[in-house]
Formats: sequence, C-alpha cells, structure tokens
Amino acid sequence: MKILRNIIVGIGVLAALLCALIILSAANPGITQTLSSLLSGDGIPSKEEKSEESIEDEASELSDQLSDPPSEAEEEGEEPEDDSALPEEEEEMGARLSVQRQPEEPERGTSDPESSGASVRGMNGYEPPAESGVNVPEAVSGKSGYQPITEKSEELPDAEGGEYTSDLGYGETGDNLSFDSIFYPYYQMLDQKGQHLYRQIYANAAAYNAAFVPIEAVPVSELKNVVMAVYNDHPELFWLNTIFTCRYDQNKICAELELEFNMTLEELTASSKTFYNITNEILSQVQNLGTYEKESRLHDILIERVEYDKGADKNQSAYSALVDGKSVCAGYARAYQYLMQRAGIPCFYCTGYAGQDHAWNIVGLDDGYYNVDVTWDDTEGGQYDYFNKTDEMYADTHVRRELSVNLPKCEGQRYVVP
Repeated sequence: MKILRNIIVGIGVLAALLCALIILSAANPGITQTLSSLLSGDGIPSKEEKSEESIEDEASELSDQLSDPPSEAEEEGEEPEDDSALPEEEEEMGARLSVQRQPEEPERGTSDPESSGASVRGMNGYEPPAESGVNVPEAVSGKSGYQPITEKSEELPDAEGGEYTSDLGYGETGDNLSFDSIFYPYYQMLDQKGQHLYRQIYANAAAYNAAFVPIEAVPVSELKNVVMAVYNDHPELFWLNTIFTCRYDQNKICAELELEFNMTLEELTASSKTFYNITNEILSQVQNLGTYEKESRLHDILIERVEYDKGADKNQSAYSALVDGKSVCAGYARAYQYLMQRAGIPCFYCTGYAGQDHAWNIVGLDDGYYNVDVTWDDTEGGQYDYFNKTDEMYADTHVRRELSVNLPKCEGQRYVVP
C-alpha cells in the first residue's frame, strides 16, 4: 500500500509541475526557447555571447533614439522647416570661424616688419613695437643715415647640371677663429653652416681678399644674414662696405662671393696706423675708470669729437667718426661699439627704424642691457636724452629690425639716466 501511495503522490507532483510549466511558458515564451536549446544540445549562452547580444541590442536602441522623432508639424501634416537655415547671429559666427587661421610662424629674427606688416619676437624675447607709433622729436629729426646691408645678385653662365665651377678658391677659411658670445652676438644667431661661412668672410675681409668661393653651399636667400652678422659684429673692419655681390648658379646656390671695400690696400696700410693711434689715445683717457664711468666718458668723447654730417666720406664706418670727425648714425654707433669693445664692455651695433633707417647701440652692464643713441645725444642740451634707456623708454622712437631683434632685451634699471 505504501508503494502505491508513493507512486500516486509522485504522479501528482509531476502533474503539478507540468501544469506550472505550461502556465509559465504561456506567460514567457523565452523559457520554451531555452528548453528547446537545452534539449537540442546548444547549451546556455556564455557571458561573452550575452555581451555581444546586449551590445547589438543597445546599438539598435541607440540608433532608434538618434533618429529624429516626427515633429509636431510633421504629425499635423505641415511642411517641416529647413534646418540648414541658421539664425543670422550663428551664420555670422560660423563665417568668422571659417576664415580664422593660425598664421605660419616666420623665421625668427629675419623678417622685415616694413615689408611683411608684422613684427617678429626676437630670440631673447624682444617684441618690436609698431613702427606706425614711432614719433621722432623735432630736435633729432633726420639724424639717421644708416645704410642696410645690400646684396647684388648675378646669375652665372649655364653649366652642365646647373652647377658652376669657379676659378676662385676659398681664400682664407677662418677655421682657426673663435668668437666670444659676450662681444659677438650676431655670430651666435647663425646655425653651424652659417658660422662656418661667417668665419671665412671675416678672415677674407681681414686679409683684404674681396672675392672667393663660399666654403659652404648657401642659397642666395640665406647669404645676406651671414654677411650682416659679420658686418654688425666687427667695427674694426672699417674698410668693409655695406654692399656685396653674390654670383649664383642655376640651383640658386652662391658660387662666388665678392665683398666691397671703401679704400685701396695701399690706403688701408696708412689708414690703419692712424685709426689705431687715435683710438689708443682715446682709450688711455678712460683706462683707470670704472665700467659705468668708462661707458659715459666714451659717450661724451664721441659727442665732443664728432660732427653729424650726411655727406661725410666712409660714413658707415667707425673710421669716419674717429679719424675724420664727421659721420652719420652708423659711424657714431660703430665707433662707440669699437671703443667699448676695446675697453672690455659688451656693446652691440643695433639697427632698425627711427622715422628712417637708423643705427644705435646696446650696452651690457652688470645689471642688464641698455639702449644708447650717441647720434641723437649729439644735440644742444640733450646730451643724455637717449643714454642708458630701457626698451620701454625707446618704444616711441626706436624699433629694431632684421637680426637686431635677436639682441638682448634692454631692461637694466640701476644705470638709467632719467
């Protein structure tokens, strides 16, 4: 009897489970699919498979959500508005954004603000003020006369492969030379190739050798800065003019370089003796003074000895100021540079714009650098109007150009003359 009772109870439990399964299947058909999978041997989907299915479902759902729902106008059968028609303010903003481009950064320190319309920040942080804001006082108006370095270019005859073989040699290579950055800043502005060519140009100029083949293959467009660097660093080369000639081949590479001198070799022999005798006599007057006293005294000596004269001979050289006693701004500045160098004080030749092309000096003292314009100080009652001034003080009257923008900023304070 017990066995029969257990069989009847088991049948009843199975019947109850079967009824429950039928009810659940009706409520959730997915159970039937799962049972089918189990029975067919497909098994339960893995976590990875569930994830892929979930991603697909979510992507499908997101796609549906991003689809624009019908607007109220569409639902009511009206013509939808054109979304491409932006509000007027947004259209103007879009136009402004579409034309804004980041300008290409020009080569540092080599641009000409007059031609490019834009200033270039120098290697040492100097930012040229706008030349349009320059206001030259009447007392110094016209006291300029600086002549920029000028290149004359000549294309050489055709040659096989576009190259030209010159009969000239390198002349002096200058490979044994070195230049202290404290006194020769323009040399430091050049790359290795430019410095190599700088040494050659200096050595040939010092040896009075005018024409030679550049020791480096330099494009015509890069040669001017190297010649300018030599000229600006070395006022002792008083026979070197501001004009040079580059003869180039079909590849625009300078194949021959010719310097221009302002006196013959015979004249140079006698002129050099006079030049050094005069400068030695001037320097003897300051040899026992301190640095600032030397700076101010040499400034005063030049004002006493030199007369501004636009028609002065060799007026771009220190010779015109120190020997002839007549010069323009370039002669004043190069004479002061030379005397200060000989006195052991850093003094740089600085060129730029002051109503016209102009030259002045930058002097290094123990607390920084200062602008000095001996030419403009050579006026009645204005002996220190432009002596030891900061860049901020010069902003309304002097703007550096070309390689001079790379000279140190003038921010010294201790020796400023009010």
